[in-house]
Amino acid sequence: GGSSAMPHKANPVRSTLIAAAARRAPQLAATLYGSLAAEDERPAGAWHAEWEPLRDLLRLTGGAARDAAELAEGLRVRPDAMRAHLGLTHGLIVSERLSAELAPVLGRARARELLTELAARAYAEDRDLGELLAGVTELRDLDLAVPTDPARYTGAAATLTDRALERR
Repeated sequence: GGSSAMPHKANPVRSTLIAAAARRAPQLAATLYGSLAAEDERPAGAWHAEWEPLRDLLRLTGGAARDAAELAEGLRVRPDAMRAHLGLTHGLIVSERLSAELAPVLGRARARELLTELAARAYAEDRDLGELLAGVTELRDLDLAVPTDPARYTGAAATLTDRALERR
């Protein structure tokens, strides 16, 4: 939805509705769970207590699913903007990955010390972490092109994407 004070701003209405539903659902589910205890086949009160929370829970989850689908339909991937945003970190977005790559070579303590030092320099000198790493003599025999490329730091994204597309 639009902002009343700032016309250029779009408020995340669908996300807010999904988050609100997620906050209400556990209590409704708890009522349903509590109603499972039956001292008889159809105990008085227990199954009656399910009616309203079940309706509310179905309405909430259905609405949240609808909002999530509409929210996802509106997503637009803008690789140029994504690359620019990644660049704002001076390459530090991959520092965790680099730490794991460098620890076996330098030792965990030295890898952390080096990355901490280079992170400070990257911001102070407005330079990329990969560029600074290339100047480290201890690392001259390592090919750090892949570990310093955020586009290749995707974790399980490919597997999860394939799994999601198989379901469609």
